Amino acid sequence: MPIIGGLLVNLFGGFVAWLLQFVTRKVAYGIAAVTMMSGLTLALFIAMRAALAGLESALSGSPAMFLDAVAIAVPPVATFCLSTYVTIWTACTAYVWQRDLLQLAIKI
Repeated sequence: MPIIGGLLVNLFGGFVAWLLQFVTRKVAYGIAAVTMMSGLTLALFIAMRAALAGLESALSGSPAMFLDAVAIAVPPVATFCLSTYVTIWTACTAYVWQRDLLQLAIKI
């Protein structure tokens, strides 16, 4: 009986150790994927804000007649509409991308 008990304890202990190692690795991959995707999304947001800030600073020194022409062609609310569209599109794309990567991380 002590031999069978020792065998069962060792088998169960080995299974638990393997299971803990597998789950820990899976969680680590998931956390790494989420961190990477969050960093990439933040980098995309910063790059877009920098590009828009550069464009705004480039147009600020333009002659008044040029700015009036731009205001006729592009309504004042267009900036807000375009930035909202780009923000929502980026958020949706980032969500789909993160969802797909998390599904891949779960399958690992």
